[in-house]
Amino acid sequence: MTIHVPASRAGLFHTLWAEAELTVRLVADNAIAAFLPGLLCTAAACVHNGLGATAMAGRLAEALALFFLYLYVFDASNQAYSGQEDRTNKPYRPIPAGLVTTGGLMRRFWTAMILYTVLGLLTGTLPFVLLWQATSVAMNLLSAPRHYLYVKPVAMVVGILAQLGAAWRLAGPLDHTAWTWIVTLAVAINLPLRIEDVRDMDGDRHSGRTTLPLLIGHMPVRLWFALVCLLLPLTIHLLLFTPSRPATLILVTCDTLMIIMAWTAAALTLYPRTPRTDRVAYQLYCLTYCAVLACGIAIL
Repeated sequence: MTIHVPASRAGLFHTLWAEAELTVRLVADNAIAAFLPGLLCTAAACVHNGLGATAMAGRLAEALALFFLYLYVFDASNQAYSGQEDRTNKPYRPIPAGLVTTGGLMRRFWTAMILYTVLGLLTGTLPFVLLWQATSVAMNLLSAPRHYLYVKPVAMVVGILAQLGAAWRLAGPLDHTAWTWIVTLAVAINLPLRIEDVRDMDGDRHSGRTTLPLLIGHMPVRLWFALVCLLLPLTIHLLLFTPSRPATLILVTCDTLMIIMAWTAAALTLYPRTPRTDRVAYQLYCLTYCAVLACGIAIL
């Protein structure tokens, strides 16, 4: 027996499927760094503030929506006018893949901005939402490619402040512990992130961007990344883990996890120095950031 699907329903399904594919391609590169940490920080803040299971589930549901929009508005504004560069560096993204035009992506961006603002107002995170919106617009829509070298580091520090501040605010007030974690991670995690520009050197050169690897070469950037990765576990141990006085087993487990992940990322960026291992090293470093926050769930 043949099942006939109404044309309108089939058309709706096709539209939703196409939009889902576009969204996945849009946010895939930054999902680990810009979405998962917000959820983990919200969970850690819920534990720190003594929220029960029901309240915690509600806060995590809010965090899912909030940090999806956090990720979406940045990636949409970042990719709307970088189609030419993405054809070299990331041809799977929506514009070079032919799934959307610049105008179409900008319409989605402004729609997401409105939804993000409303959600920030409803959840009490509006100051952090506005901070990230202003940062995304300034970096992706207003600054010139030649200013990228100076604008991006500032934007990424502000991004973590806005991300973790909103995440903690969902669960309760920002106390001394909250600010210690937020400021420490905003600085420490961003210190070696110019490694991200090593994998994009060809596209950045063609687009006229000024990046650190293009100015001084990729090897000094790799060495700096490796040095920070080597020191990161000790920094996190002293500034974030030990002040909460966790059980010895938890502390040792978290310290060991930090060492394995951060030191592996350092090794991968030094050898064999291929585009694939560069991508893996960067993603592993982002996962190390997530692991710190996951440890916070047990430690706080």
